[in-house]
Amino acid sequence: MKQTHSTMSTFRKSAVALCVCAATVFAASTPAQAKSGEINVMLFAGPIASFTQQNLPDFEKESGIKVNLTIIGGEVINTKTSTELLGSGTSFDVISIRGDSMPFYGIKGVLADLTPYLKDAKLTPASYDLKSIPDALMNFYRWDNKQVGMPWQVASYITYYRKDLLEAAGLTHPPKTAEEYRSYAQKLNAPPKVYGTGLTMKKSHNLTSEYFQWLSTFGGGVIDSHGKVILDSPEARQALKYYVSLRKFAPEDVTNWAYERLTTGLSQGEVAMAVQWTDTAAVMLEPKQSKVVGKMAFAAAPVAKVPAAVIGGWGLTIPSSSHNKEDAFKFIRWATGQAMSRKVADLGGTPFRTSLLRDKDLSVKFPWFNAQADAEEVAVPRPRTPAWPAIDDAMSTILARVVTGELSVDAGVTQMAAAAKQQIGN
Repeated sequence: MKQTHSTMSTFRKSAVALCVCAATVFAASTPAQAKSGEINVMLFAGPIASFTQQNLPDFEKESGIKVNLTIIGGEVINTKTSTELLGSGTSFDVISIRGDSMPFYGIKGVLADLTPYLKDAKLTPASYDLKSIPDALMNFYRWDNKQVGMPWQVASYITYYRKDLLEAAGLTHPPKTAEEYRSYAQKLNAPPKVYGTGLTMKKSHNLTSEYFQWLSTFGGGVIDSHGKVILDSPEARQALKYYVSLRKFAPEDVTNWAYERLTTGLSQGEVAMAVQWTDTAAVMLEPKQSKVVGKMAFAAAPVAKVPAAVIGGWGLTIPSSSHNKEDAFKFIRWATGQAMSRKVADLGGTPFRTSLLRDKDLSVKFPWFNAQADAEEVAVPRPRTPAWPAIDDAMSTILARVVTGELSVDAGVTQMAAAAKQQIGN
C-alpha cells in the first residue's frame, strides 16, 4: 500500500506540471491542419491526460502516427471547443468533450460517427473488448443513433464515509437509503470537531449536479422521455426538501462549498460523510494530503425510491471536419483501450471498464472501484437536451437562493421549472 500511495502522488504531481506546460503551448499558437500520418489532439487537463502524454511515444512507435498534443484546463477548453467546432473548420482531429455537452454538439452535426470504425474488425479488434464498457456509458456519447464519442474519463456519485466514526456510533453498515443517510448525518454530527455531512451548495454546476443526484433517486427528473419539463413534480419537491434538510448537519459555511472545498473537508476529517464524485477518491489515500488514510470507505449512493448515480466525465470525439479520421480513431482506440485503461487503473486513476473496476486486486488497492462499478450499473446522465447548459446555470442560481433560505422549496421548484420551460420552449 505504501508503494501505491507513492505512485499515485507521482501521477498527480506530473499531471500538474504537464498541464501547465501544455496550457502555455496552447496560448502560443493553434496547430495547423495535420498532414497524413499526423494528428492534432486536444485533451482536458488532468492526470489521465498527462499520463496519455507520457505514453505517447509508445503509440507513435506502434502506429507510425505523429501526435501533436494540446492539454487545456478549466473552462478554457469549453470555449476553445466551441470556437473550433462551430467555426469554419477545426484544426484538431481529436477533441475531448464533456459528456453532458454531447447533445449540444450532436444536434449541430459537427462530430463524426465512430460506428463504422467500431464495426471494422481491423480497426477495432476483439481485444479492445467493447463488452467491458457499460452500455450506459456508451449511450452517454451517442446522439441520433450514432456513436459520436467514446468514454475516456468517467466519474459517478458515490458515498464517502468514515468507517471509524460509523463503528464508534454503533452503525454496522454504510447508509443504504436516503433516510438512513440523514439519520446517520444527524447521529455523527458533532461540531466543531466533525460534521455529519458535507455538501456542494455554492452556486456552480456541482450544486445542480448534487441536487440532480437526489432528484434522480427520488424518482424525478428535469425532462421526461418526450422532452417535457417535469421539474415541478411532487418528486422534485420531495428531493429538494430532503436536500435542504441535510444542511443542518453540515458546516455553517457549506453554502460557500464547491467541489474542491468538499474534497478538502473529506480529506481533512471535517465531515463524516458526503455523496461525492469518484474522481476525488484517490486523494483520501494520500498520506501527505489526507488525514483519513485507512479511515475512509466508499459505497453506492443512497437510494430514496430508485437506485441512481449521476455520471459525468469526458469523452473523445472526432470533428466531422477532420481529414485524418482513421488515424484519429486509432488514437482513440489506444487511449481508451484495455492496455492504457489497465495502466491508468494501476496508478489509481478510476477506470470505466467493468472488468477493471471489479478486478479483485485493484479493488483492494483502490476501494472505491466497486462503488464506481455499482454506480455505472444505475448510471443517470444529465438531461439529454442541447438546452442543458442554460438550464444548468438557471437551476444553480435558483438552488443557491433556496439553500440559503432566500427562497422556499416550493418557490424554488416552481422557478426552476419555469426557467427550464423557457429554455426548451414547452
